Amino acid sequence: MSIQQLIATLKADLPQKDITLYPPASAQLMQQLEAALGVVLPADFREFYAFCNGFGSAEFLFHITPIEEILHFKDYQPHQFLFAEYGACVDFWIVEIAPEATSYRILSQGSAGEMVFLTDSLALFIHRFLQGDIFGLLDWAAELAN
Repeated sequence: MSIQQLIATLKADLPQKDITLYPPASAQLMQQLEAALGVVLPADFREFYAFCNGFGSAEFLFHITPIEEILHFKDYQPHQFLFAEYGACVDFWIVEIAPEATSYRILSQGSAGEMVFLTDSLALFIHRFLQGDIFGLLDWAAELAN
């Protein structure tokens, strides 16, 4: 699934999902994030944030973190940021961007507290949430370990 297909899905399926899209992020806000992280956002992240600055799901207390919140927290490793969380940081997902912005990884906290690689596709990560709600994301690391 491409980021364009994901955005089309979000536009079409919102009435069927408990999702509230946040207003799009400005180019200036994305540049602030890039400066804070010391990286260039990958194209799919730029496209996603230009469409919506994250979203929330009240039913599952899940949200894709808006850039303003990312900028507020500074306690990350270089080139990483909190991308999504469930509950009050009960579970969370981190994005790690390679300095040259040619690749990135979405990581989840494993059962022993270690960070586990899930995917290098923003569209797949969000699609997985849309298909299986929060449980689709929570079970993902365990599935990959098997």
